Amino acid sequence: MEKKIYKTETHLHTAETSSCSHVEAAEFVRRYKEVGYSTIFVSDHYSRKRFRDCETEEDFRAAIDEQLKGYYAAKAEGDKIGVTVLMSCEIHIQKNDYLFYGIDESFFRHKELCAMGPEEVFTFANEQGYTVIAAHPFRGERTPVPHAVHGLEIVNASHNHYPKNHNDQALALAQTLPNHLRTSGSDAHFLADIGRGGIISEEPVLSADDYVRILHSGNYEIMDGPSIFEN
Repeated sequence: MEKKIYKTETHLHTAETSSCSHVEAAEFVRRYKEVGYSTIFVSDHYSRKRFRDCETEEDFRAAIDEQLKGYYAAKAEGDKIGVTVLMSCEIHIQKNDYLFYGIDESFFRHKELCAMGPEEVFTFANEQGYTVIAAHPFRGERTPVPHAVHGLEIVNASHNHYPKNHNDQALALAQTLPNHLRTSGSDAHFLADIGRGGIISEEPVLSADDYVRILHSGNYEIMDGPSIFEN
């Protein structure tokens, strides 16, 4: 009997929350299901402006609701059609971009993160139990700080930046870091990004803990392929 496989998208941005995205959350979820994905991480960009002036509980509640608007919409659609939707986040800190996994709503109350350096961020993440992955570590002027992340996105399959993501350099760096996690993400902003990245495993990813455990196990495949959808 052929083994069942599970596809997981690890890096996706919704139009509801990330202004750079061109696809709304529910449509992303439906399209990903069409091409066989069982799990999606919504990794919308953290907005410094949204949280900058938050002081009261009411301020934070309103900002968190806005920040997670895309995630909420994706999860509602996923619950309806049988796709697991999980929360993650991408944050730009000192010229580099970091994906955080294992977060919940309380993560967004830590607006001091944006003023930290990479080492401080890594210490904070370890204290909180978050896993930090360097997103597209060689795109543009980004310079990875390997000792301040748990792993590297060795394939960023965003069609809009391909091949400017320099995945070959990310892989070469990862090969010098045998204890670091390696992953792939579509960095989806467009329909044409769907299905290009992610991981394939023999067990479903039902939580961030599952995802990180599978990465540590090495029992998964890295995805890096063309989308079947046009923009």
